[in-house]
Order: sequence, then structure tokens, then C-alpha cells
Amino acid sequence: MSGVYDAKFFFDGWLNPTLYDNSPADFLANISPQHPYIEIYNSRKIILCIGQGAWEEEGVRTTAIMREIFKAKNIKAWTDFWGYDVCHDWYWWKKQILYFLPEFLKEAQ
Repeated sequence: MSGVYDAKFFFDGWLNPTLYDNSPADFLANISPQHPYIEIYNSRKIILCIGQGAWEEEGVRTTAIMREIFKAKNIKAWTDFWGYDVCHDWYWWKKQILYFLPEFLKEAQ
């Protein structure tokens, strides 16, 4: 919830192999759609959620990038953009976890 998926953001555009491996917007964009990890990703539940309010600009930008990567690689992930009143704060994360938790618990039953 409310993540930034481009490690270069935190390092003024700089990227080395360690950062690359920890920057989904970079490494996922470069893997083949036939890469064996795609099958692994699709066997799991992936949900990215972001509010569009205060302090969320970079999260919105990179969540949109991730949505396009997921689509291009046929990765079954849910990207959810909440309203412009939803900011980067515990209050909203609590609401988000309560909203998404039942989706994860379905598989546990």
C-alpha cells in the first residue's frame, strides 16, 4: 500500500545492480513475458493500492508504471487507485488493509 516501485527515485536516478534488483519498475519491465517468474507471480495474490492525495505523487506515478508492466507481461495483479482525499497516512492504510484482507483470506479457507 502506498509504495514507490522505482528505486531510482530515492537515488536521483542512479542505479546499480543491487538497486536494479530492488526496483520492480526496472527489473519487471525487462524480463521476458515467458520468464518462469511470471508463472510464480500469477500463482500468488498481488495487490498494489495507492491513494491520490497528499504525499502520493511518486507512488501514483510508479503504481501506474507497474499496472502497465503487469498488463504487458500478463501478470494477474490488482492495481487500485483510491481517491484524491486518500493520503499517505496510517488512517488510510488501516482502511486499505481492512478492505483487501478478505481477498487474501479467501484462499486460506
